[in-house]
Amino acid sequence: MRYLTAVCTLSMAALAGVGLTLLAQSAMKPGHERVPPYREPSPYMSAAEITVALNGLDPKLVASRTGGAIPFAADKAPGVVRRRVTGPQYAITHTRDLEYMMVTKGTATLVTGGTLIPPTIDSDPYPNDDPSAIIRSDIGVKGGLARRIGPGDVVVNLPGTPHWLSQIDGTIEYFEVRIPNMDPAPGIERAEVKPKTR
Repeated sequence: MRYLTAVCTLSMAALAGVGLTLLAQSAMKPGHERVPPYREPSPYMSAAEITVALNGLDPKLVASRTGGAIPFAADKAPGVVRRRVTGPQYAITHTRDLEYMMVTKGTATLVTGGTLIPPTIDSDPYPNDDPSAIIRSDIGVKGGLARRIGPGDVVVNLPGTPHWLSQIDGTIEYFEVRIPNMDPAPGIERAEVKPKTR
């Protein structure tokens, strides 16, 4: 008897499910019977995977002016996880990149805005014949705003905005996403582009 009751309960539930499906289909507007095509799951890296990869970086690279970075979801998403340590850092501007910085570990002083202090480094003259050039200064930023940043903080560097980690308290790690080929915000001048020589 119990078996029969269980079978009847399951059958009633199945019929109710079919009925709801048919009701939903009959109520659909044209075009709602289709869904977007299958996609791969979203790119993901666990905290443990990130830590292992960062710990595998060459310490000399991490201690350089650019810091060391691991790609996030290589070839799928435009991001890196970067680790930097106390020491000289380039002041930098991405002339056409919009950059998001999301701090995950450590603290530092970040200067944004103002102007790069000349000279720029040999590989990054300004103006540059590449409209998407990255311009770097060995010295720093003049006239920018200094802020203390730490875990959970988010900074968005608009195209052409100088930024510089002027002081790092030991180590800082952050997730960095750059979106290329962006025009500056309204009212902001485009970076000067040097005419290409023939």
